[in-house]
Amino acid sequence: MPENSFTAEDLADHWKSYYKSKLAKREHNIASLFQLDTARILSKNQIEYSVPSPLNKVELEREFQTFLPFIREKLQNYSIEIKVVVNESEEKNFIYTPEEKYNRLKEINPLIDTLRKELDLEL
Repeated sequence: MPENSFTAEDLADHWKSYYKSKLAKREHNIASLFQLDTARILSKNQIEYSVPSPLNKVELEREFQTFLPFIREKLQNYSIEIKVVVNESEEKNFIYTPEEKYNRLKEINPLIDTLRKELDLEL
């Protein structure tokens, strides 16, 4: 089986193609996992991809049963392995509650707190 080298652009093109196929099949949860980060080439046969949580890692690794044969064929490299890394700091970038959103806005522009107080607004 071939083990051709490939570029980051080739990888990104096929990664995006797979993402779009998942969207077309209305598999939005899986598709969103493919948009969390940019895959990085570590060596000729090694790709690394970061996710923000262990749950994302499990879901993505399950999807790789279908994705790996796809990407190997497209890149003509049948020795490709993908390492999924959990990056806990990325998880902290997600803002869920209204209070977290407000605190983030205060970090960006401290005057928003003054405005809230002048207008007598509550969260």
